[in-house]
Amino acid sequence: MSDVVVPLLSDLHSITMKAKKIIYQIILITLMALWIPISLDKFINYDLFKSAMIQQPFSDQLGKYLAYILPALELAVGLLFILPKMRLLAFSLSSLLMVAFVAYVSLAVLKVWGKFPCGCGLVFHQIGWIAHLWLNIGFLLISLLGLSLELYFHKNQTPKNKIAKNSANTAISAGQSAATTEVTVEPEPIPRLQRE
Repeated sequence: MSDVVVPLLSDLHSITMKAKKIIYQIILITLMALWIPISLDKFINYDLFKSAMIQQPFSDQLGKYLAYILPALELAVGLLFILPKMRLLAFSLSSLLMVAFVAYVSLAVLKVWGKFPCGCGLVFHQIGWIAHLWLNIGFLLISLLGLSLELYFHKNQTPKNKIAKNSANTAISAGQSAATTEVTVEPEPIPRLQRE
């Protein structure tokens, strides 16, 4: 019985890791598809976005500052996902931005400031505040799940695993170079018998 269970458990582990990697890739694509088009829309319609930011319930100076910073930051987050070494930062920034947006939209839903325009791009400015809040919560959860998977992959890539992986790669490459390198061996001279 244990002969059957052990292979099943090892297969389950590999399926789970494959599922994590697939979910991770879907999250990467989803967040890039969120941040890059949203930021580009804000750059393309910059005057409209800046006007909406100035009409927000905070100072005009902060609105102008955010009108410059937000599109650039959102584009940077979207592009950071492309670089594997920068994904931890990208997931962290994405999560922080979404926390800020959820808090801001929550205050709008609670009508803390009354009515004000949405400075969001694309289709987001056409939906209501409650739908916007749920959408932001969804993207926050996606960002946090991506961050936790990124941390999981970093945790499981310990120095011990890296050393084992590097030594296996070195052994393989050494075996390949030894197999492709010709070794010429000259025969040793045979000692001659001397006459007495």
